[in-house]
Amino acid sequence: MAHPKTIPMDAVGESGQPAATQHTNGRPSVGVYRRDWDADKRQAAALLDMVEPCWAIYYGTGSRLFFAIAAWNVADPLIVEATDVGELQELMREAELIGATHTDSHPKSAVWL
Repeated sequence: MAHPKTIPMDAVGESGQPAATQHTNGRPSVGVYRRDWDADKRQAAALLDMVEPCWAIYYGTGSRLFFAIAAWNVADPLIVEATDVGELQELMREAELIGATHTDSHPKSAVWL
Protein backbone atom coordinates (compact mmCIF):
# COMPACT_ATOMS: atom_id res chain seq x y z
CA MET A 1 0.00 0.00 0.00
CA ALA A 2 1.33 3.45 -0.93
CA HIS A 3 1.91 6.14 1.67
CA PRO A 4 -1.37 8.06 2.22
CA LYS A 5 0.19 11.33 1.04
CA THR A 6 1.64 9.79 -2.13
CA ILE A 7 -0.17 10.73 -5.32
CA PRO A 8 -0.30 7.93 -7.91
CA MET A 9 1.25 8.97 -11.24
CA ASP A 10 -2.02 8.40 -13.11
CA ALA A 11 -3.80 10.82 -10.74
CA VAL A 12 -1.45 13.73 -11.47
CA GLY A 13 -2.69 16.61 -13.58
CA GLU A 14 -0.73 18.49 -16.25
CA SER A 15 1.00 20.91 -13.87
CA GLY A 16 2.04 18.19 -11.43
CA GLN A 17 -0.95 18.93 -9.24
CA PRO A 18 -3.39 16.22 -8.22
CA ALA A 19 -6.13 15.68 -10.77
CA ALA A 20 -9.72 16.09 -9.64
CA THR A 21 -10.30 12.68 -8.12
CA GLN A 22 -12.78 11.10 -5.78
CA HIS A 23 -11.95 10.82 -2.07
CA THR A 24 -14.39 7.99 -1.55
CA ASN A 25 -17.11 6.49 -3.66
CA GLY A 26 -19.31 9.25 -5.01
CA ARG A 27 -17.75 12.15 -3.08
CA PRO A 28 -15.87 14.82 -5.04
CA SER A 29 -12.51 16.10 -3.89
CA VAL A 30 -12.60 19.15 -1.67
CA GLY A 31 -10.43 22.24 -2.08
CA VAL A 32 -8.17 22.97 0.86
CA TYR A 33 -7.77 26.52 2.13
CA ARG A 34 -4.09 27.49 2.25
CA ARG A 35 -3.35 29.59 5.31
CA ASP A 36 -0.75 32.32 5.09
CA TRP A 37 0.61 32.16 8.63
CA ASP A 38 2.09 35.43 9.95
CA ALA A 39 2.48 36.93 6.48
CA ASP A 40 3.26 40.39 7.90
CA LYS A 41 6.06 39.04 10.08
CA ARG A 42 7.54 36.93 7.30
CA GLN A 43 7.41 40.02 5.06
CA ALA A 44 9.17 42.11 7.74
CA ALA A 45 11.90 39.47 8.02
CA ALA A 46 12.33 39.37 4.24
CA LEU A 47 12.64 43.17 4.06
CA LEU A 48 15.19 43.24 6.88
CA ASP A 49 17.11 40.44 5.18
CA MET A 50 17.45 42.60 2.05
CA VAL A 51 18.95 45.55 3.94
CA GLU A 52 21.26 43.51 6.19
CA PRO A 53 23.84 41.88 3.88
CA CYS A 54 25.92 40.49 6.76
CA TRP A 55 23.00 38.54 8.21
CA ALA A 56 20.63 35.86 6.97
CA ILE A 57 17.25 36.72 8.50
CA TYR A 58 14.02 34.74 8.62
CA TYR A 59 10.84 34.34 10.66
CA GLY A 60 9.91 30.95 12.10
CA THR A 61 6.16 30.43 11.88
CA GLY A 62 6.35 27.48 14.28
CA SER A 63 8.43 29.25 16.91
CA ARG A 64 6.94 32.69 16.21
CA LEU A 65 10.44 34.17 16.51
CA PHE A 66 12.68 36.22 14.23
CA PHE A 67 16.14 34.72 13.63
CA ALA A 68 19.34 36.27 12.29
CA ILE A 69 22.36 34.15 11.41
CA ALA A 70 25.73 35.85 11.02
CA ALA A 71 26.91 35.57 7.42
CA TRP A 72 30.47 36.71 8.06
CA ASN A 73 33.45 34.58 9.00
CA VAL A 74 33.17 33.79 12.72
CA ALA A 75 34.86 31.04 14.73
CA ASP A 76 31.51 29.62 15.85
CA PRO A 77 28.07 29.98 14.21
CA LEU A 78 26.22 32.98 15.63
CA ILE A 79 22.41 33.08 15.76
CA VAL A 80 20.31 35.74 17.48
CA GLU A 81 16.58 35.45 18.02
CA ALA A 82 13.88 37.88 19.10
CA THR A 83 10.13 38.28 19.26
CA ASP A 84 10.07 41.42 17.05
CA VAL A 85 12.18 43.08 14.37
CA GLY A 86 13.29 46.00 16.57
CA GLU A 87 14.63 43.71 19.28
CA LEU A 88 16.32 41.56 16.63
CA GLN A 89 18.13 44.59 15.19
CA GLU A 90 19.34 45.60 18.67
CA LEU A 91 20.69 42.10 19.29
CA MET A 92 22.34 42.07 15.88
CA ARG A 93 24.15 45.36 16.59
CA GLU A 94 25.19 44.03 20.01
CA ALA A 95 26.49 40.81 18.44
CA GLU A 96 28.45 42.81 15.86
CA LEU A 97 30.13 44.84 18.59
CA ILE A 98 30.93 41.77 20.65
CA GLY A 99 32.19 39.99 17.54
CA ALA A 100 34.47 42.94 16.75
CA THR A 101 35.96 43.03 20.26
CA HIS A 102 35.93 39.22 20.69
CA THR A 103 35.12 39.14 24.40
CA ASP A 104 33.71 36.23 26.36
CA SER A 105 30.39 37.98 26.95
CA HIS A 106 27.48 37.11 24.68
CA PRO A 107 24.41 39.19 23.83
CA LYS A 108 21.14 38.15 25.38
CA SER A 109 19.34 35.56 23.24
CA ALA A 110 22.45 34.78 21.20
CA VAL A 111 23.38 31.20 20.55
CA TRP A 112 26.90 30.09 19.80
CA LEU A 113 26.89 26.57 18.45
